[in-house]
Amino acid sequence: MKYRFFILAMLPFFAFAQNAQTTKQTKVYGDIPDYGAYYLSPDFVETAAGKIFVSARTGKAVVVVENDKPVKKIDLPNYTSGLAVSPDGNTAYVCPYQPDGKIIKLDTRTGKVLAEIDADHMPRAITLAPDGKYAYFCSQFKEKVGKIDLKNMKVVGWALAVREPFSVSVTPDSKKLVVANQQPEAKGGLYEENVAAAVNIVDAATMKTTATINLPNGSINLKSTAISPDGKYAYITHSIGRFNVPTTQVERGWINTNAVSIVDIPAQKLLATVLIDDIELGAANPYGIIVADGGKKLVVAQAGSHEICIIDRLKIHEKIQKAYSGGADKSKVFEDICNDLSFLSGMKKRIALDGFGPRHLCQKGGDVYVGMYYSDVLNSVNLATGKVKRISIGGNEKLNEIRRGDLFYHDASLCFQKWLSCITCHTEVRSDSLNWDLLNDGIGNPKQSKSMLFSHFTPPSMITGVRKNANIAVRKGIQFIQFTRRPERDSVAIDKYLSSLRPIPSPYLEKDGSLSEAALRGEFLFQEAKCSYCHSGEYFTDMKMHDAGTGLDEYAGKKFDTPTLREVWRTAPYLYDGRAKSIFEMMKKFNKNDKHGVTSKLSDDDLRDLEQYILTL
Repeated sequence: MKYRFFILAMLPFFAFAQNAQTTKQTKVYGDIPDYGAYYLSPDFVETAAGKIFVSARTGKAVVVVENDKPVKKIDLPNYTSGLAVSPDGNTAYVCPYQPDGKIIKLDTRTGKVLAEIDADHMPRAITLAPDGKYAYFCSQFKEKVGKIDLKNMKVVGWALAVREPFSVSVTPDSKKLVVANQQPEAKGGLYEENVAAAVNIVDAATMKTTATINLPNGSINLKSTAISPDGKYAYITHSIGRFNVPTTQVERGWINTNAVSIVDIPAQKLLATVLIDDIELGAANPYGIIVADGGKKLVVAQAGSHEICIIDRLKIHEKIQKAYSGGADKSKVFEDICNDLSFLSGMKKRIALDGFGPRHLCQKGGDVYVGMYYSDVLNSVNLATGKVKRISIGGNEKLNEIRRGDLFYHDASLCFQKWLSCITCHTEVRSDSLNWDLLNDGIGNPKQSKSMLFSHFTPPSMITGVRKNANIAVRKGIQFIQFTRRPERDSVAIDKYLSSLRPIPSPYLEKDGSLSEAALRGEFLFQEAKCSYCHSGEYFTDMKMHDAGTGLDEYAGKKFDTPTLREVWRTAPYLYDGRAKSIFEMMKKFNKNDKHGVTSKLSDDDLRDLEQYILTL
């Protein structure tokens, strides 16, 4: 192209401009708001040497608890997204929540940093192998799992995951990894009907993925994994979006249910998916899970309903085996189990906790300890009696308005029968890749869920712009998706929370935060192809409705809201129905008559450069 020489000549200028921009990035990322007050936010909870170790996510610390009292707080340089503790309790490994990823090795007795290593982009959920030789962690947005040689404190291998690996567990023999991917793969395709997140089985020695196991259709928000003492089964918490059903059918779990999937590790296949809800009461947003009581029980934290669920693990397997041995078609048996809200009847016990937002758990003696994220405390629950004890860890137990808004966005108490919360469909306050049939513009026309990042600064709201702004959309969502009514002050708090969110710097940027040469070329093409005509300003949107030629059937010729391109790298698939798997495919395959940018004369190499730039925003 005639502009090639100009582009190459301008590379140093573009690089300087991008560096200038990235130096201003806030240190508050993703779903973490700037609360305007100090909170601990207990997240990961580990036990070792008779103590409890708590990663305080927004408190930037590890809190050590002994005899149900906090005895030490080890301050860290940033928010946390993972914690693992050696069996003797003397060493902790922490993932700071930051784009220039690190793994920090701490001496828990002195609080001294023993080592710090690079760990790529936004590492999370570190776990130690039982043999003590290696640790493993998820690189959530690079779609891979890292392996650390603990003796030399060095990353020695990577395994490929599917999309947003969020949790990893190691089998008791240290030979296999089970990886839960939070999001479904962005498949694209017209009205894709089978969309589900997956579990990977990885050979720990070679770091090769040996199996990718898709969960039932609509499975999203995979949060935690646990493995049976014999290493045969893995248990994964997640929700199941029944996205083909309009939200009018919220009652009795018709639009969302909450589950534990069971993977047969040696066979590398999905054994069953069981629902942890009750027939008329949801168990929203299952989060942490552990195998407890010597393998006899599963304990699940229900983050949206503020409970734990204690399940008889052995009876589950007995009932599953009996169902499969009945001679019926195995796929039909699987489907029946997956849709049976009474399957665990008589095998589980729900226990209401003292506080809000349980996340991860551990067992010490006869008690389960769980971090109550929004209450800034721990709870201990006796497995035999179900008695709950509230344990102060020095947190701030008073919620200010932004903190309350954060809680309400995650709180299924706002929903009829507690089936879901806002976060169910907006994974980490972004998108869950599903086409939901909402009531905003009628029934029978499902569309992609949208990211809430900058939603309050880029009106109108909803893909078809039917809500004047996000303030209205919040209130209508409570009314017509969750089917409850709440005081206006609750909606105001949610508004404040959503308005406080900040983007995560893109994994497509260079390590120093600059643009690659391909992205720099794409930045010029972004102007040349007139993408910037509509995607302009701070949020890369003119906040207007346009007919970009992407409407099908009843939407042919219709105008759609111009979405922000900020953080678009994490919200695939694209277009209102998710038919485009990638930005490249959207421009190459679904840009008829150049109405969505003048791209018809661009080569495939040009389109890839343009895509690389857009993915850095």
